[in-house]
Amino acid sequence: MKKLIAAMAITGTMLTTAVFAADEDRAEWLFVHSADGVELVDETTLVVPLEREIFAFTDRPARDHLYLNAHEFVAIWNDGEDSFADDPPNAVLTWIENGEVQELEVELLDAEVEDHGRSVHYEIAVEGDASGPAEGIDAALYIDDFWSDPTAFPMG
Repeated sequence: MKKLIAAMAITGTMLTTAVFAADEDRAEWLFVHSADGVELVDETTLVVPLEREIFAFTDRPARDHLYLNAHEFVAIWNDGEDSFADDPPNAVLTWIENGEVQELEVELLDAEVEDHGRSVHYEIAVEGDASGPAEGIDAALYIDDFWSDPTAFPMG
């Protein structure tokens, strides 16, 4: 039994090492799109103004960050084999309503730059039976990961 446990531990270590080695050349990027307010136009359209650039950062071990304008960020939906179009990201929208923080889990199906780069219109699917704000203040959209070859990622 001790030999079996030792063999399983060695195999697990080898597999973990192989996975980390395969991901060394790729970075896992996460995003935060924050704004003073958001508007849920209908059940499938969320409008988030672009008052600041979208903050992007990597998960460990890469430890990198950058800021993206609306066009650079929306390009992720169609760039590369692991684009957001191929695998739409999950996201959590938070906002303040009546003095309390509210949240809504969504899947981001598509994104388009509108208003001459001043807003991003997201096509969303709401997770569960929750509802979002008609309008919310102090909003942030926390967006799931995007795996990228560092040279292929749009640098701002």
